[in-house]
Amino acid sequence: MARSRVALGCDGDLMPSKRSTPGPAERTAAGEKNRRYLSPSEIKPAPPPAAATVPSVAPAAARGAAGPLPAAASELARLVQEDVARAAAGAAAGPGTSHLVREELARAAQSGSYTIQNMLARGAESVLYRASAGPATFCAKAIRNFLGLTIGHAATRQHQSKLSDVSYRNKVRHLRNEFAVGGALQDETDTPIVRVYALRKVRRFGLEMGYDLLLEHIEGADMSERSFTRTLSVTDKIGIFHQTVKALGFMHHRLYIHLDMKPSNIMVTQGRVKLIDFGVSVTLGHQPRTITGTAGYLSPEQIVRDPLTEATDIFALGVTFAVIFGGKQLRQSAEELKSRQFRSEARYHLASVDQPTVTEIPELAEFPELAQLIGQCTVPRLGKRIANTATLLNRLERTAEVYGIHLPSGAADANAHRAAPRE
Repeated sequence: MARSRVALGCDGDLMPSKRSTPGPAERTAAGEKNRRYLSPSEIKPAPPPAAATVPSVAPAAARGAAGPLPAAASELARLVQEDVARAAAGAAAGPGTSHLVREELARAAQSGSYTIQNMLARGAESVLYRASAGPATFCAKAIRNFLGLTIGHAATRQHQSKLSDVSYRNKVRHLRNEFAVGGALQDETDTPIVRVYALRKVRRFGLEMGYDLLLEHIEGADMSERSFTRTLSVTDKIGIFHQTVKALGFMHHRLYIHLDMKPSNIMVTQGRVKLIDFGVSVTLGHQPRTITGTAGYLSPEQIVRDPLTEATDIFALGVTFAVIFGGKQLRQSAEELKSRQFRSEARYHLASVDQPTVTEIPELAEFPELAQLIGQCTVPRLGKRIANTATLLNRLERTAEVYGIHLPSGAADANAHRAAPRE
């Protein structure tokens, strides 16, 4: 069944990354095509003539049109390489350079001195491209308006026309929300989320064409890719489940709910998990005005538009890994979600049903206690559902030990990632 994101019922050229609390973001009803991040072996860089340079607001002479790479580009490449090396080495490698990378890429975005290259993935609302500034490589998550689709650069125009029918206004709101949440979640530790660098309004002939969100380039695959998940053993997937719980805990300790947990938003790079896509993420306790998230993964409280908690992400996480372990997503069509009867049933389940929504997890037949744990994440009644990532981590580690699977304790990570009090 096709997955669909549902939502029923001051422009500046550059917005540098900063810690901020975004307003609520809602997604418009749309049929989502399967997002697919190509594996490194499948990525074929476009030949140089096909690359489209984003128009610059700086004079050409200031950009260094020919000859050796400008010193700024070389410095940017060095900083990116240091940041990647530190991420591979882990947080123990000492103070990081991520803030310097963000500053350098913010300057690159401000001047427009970066190049859009080949497409890496297409989502419901945006297209992800490989991009570069000199030898430094990163990603540009691009959205385009009507002008961008008609007189924008061919390298982006040909892909944007195939996206689902979501208004440009909503796309901008979601991209800005992702920028704000991503900026609020950045720190100098080895974060289990994609790094967000800068947001740029793209112009041509002085007219707004769209926006580019500059992100960390992640070499890897997401958990919706069958070609990738088929290579993983059950034990591998249990390890990825463990890492994903910790990654969600990282967000929750900073008082944010992802609100769109599903296999395609879990990236695996060199055996490490990173969460992506914060377009509809909100602060803990937010009460939505519409049903927000992806059909098939929605908790009852999302359907009835009650306040959202950590347990909302726990529910979607349970469905997500039931799917990863061979099960099926929930039957939640856009038409059903518009039905008053469907919402009334969700209200009843939220108040009264203590049994798991997901019970069939084929690949965990030999690990029944782990299957039961995932099922308990999907109990409709909040008081009976696993409430937070700390509880889930503890139970997951103890249950894995029963089967001789050692998972590193999540306690140290939880303490390291605990948010400082808000002022």
